[in-house]
Amino acid sequence: MKFLPFPADAGDAIIVKQCRKPGWAAREAQWLAAAANYRRFRGNPWRVRPAGFTGADAEALFALYDTRGASGPINRIRRPAVPFKSCPMCGSLGGRSLDHALPRQRFPEFSILRENLVPACESCNSGEKGTTYRGTWPARFIHPYYDRWASRALWRVEFDPDLDVLQFGPAALPHLPRGRRRIVDFHVKTLLGKDWRDSVRREWSPLPAKLRRRLGPNPTAEEVRTELEIRLQDAADTYGINSWDAGFLRGALADPLVIEKLVERINSLPA
Repeated sequence: MKFLPFPADAGDAIIVKQCRKPGWAAREAQWLAAAANYRRFRGNPWRVRPAGFTGADAEALFALYDTRGASGPINRIRRPAVPFKSCPMCGSLGGRSLDHALPRQRFPEFSILRENLVPACESCNSGEKGTTYRGTWPARFIHPYYDRWASRALWRVEFDPDLDVLQFGPAALPHLPRGRRRIVDFHVKTLLGKDWRDSVRREWSPLPAKLRRRLGPNPTAEEVRTELEIRLQDAADTYGINSWDAGFLRGALADPLVIEKLVERINSLPA
């Protein structure tokens, strides 16, 4: 969940170059029109329609990524010179991969279009979303090259009231505009799965002991809140404002019951 600059070689040059090769010229006009349409509608899956390539044409376009996926230009999208603080799509610290914003199974014409190749961790690339690429209108995934607002805080953990039986989920921040909130809700609820849930549980269990080491015994709710605010800023600086750590801490700070429970657990720890 981060706004990114376009890859250095985004644009039509890759299409023009490919269509100079034997057997490709007949595809050029339709392919260029499809790329222009992608840019016009900013990769929005509700506005961009498949270009209509079928048969051998569709197969050839689909296969391009298989032959180019390890090339230098595409590898630089996957692993830039300055590493990402966290996954630009889901906020994890997982290994780096590459995803097609619009799936090449349905849109083979965007198989190697740089604007459609977005950095992602292995989990959100293949594990959680599967073949999903949009929800119920207007829900869709955040597009890191077009959604400039994605570099602001977008989501948090929401905890169920019974904190002794930890239940929680990801949710868009309530102050976001309604349409944007629909997009963010779809994005986080589709991408954040079992690995994210495990990470929240790992953060929650030792947190009272960590806070006690910092604050001493019997801290006030305000002291706990201040410490969590410091940790949130540290998480945003280190991993990114929409990282898993930041989302967890925003959720804790937004819920008075969480603060109360942390104070209770700190005070119940043995001396």
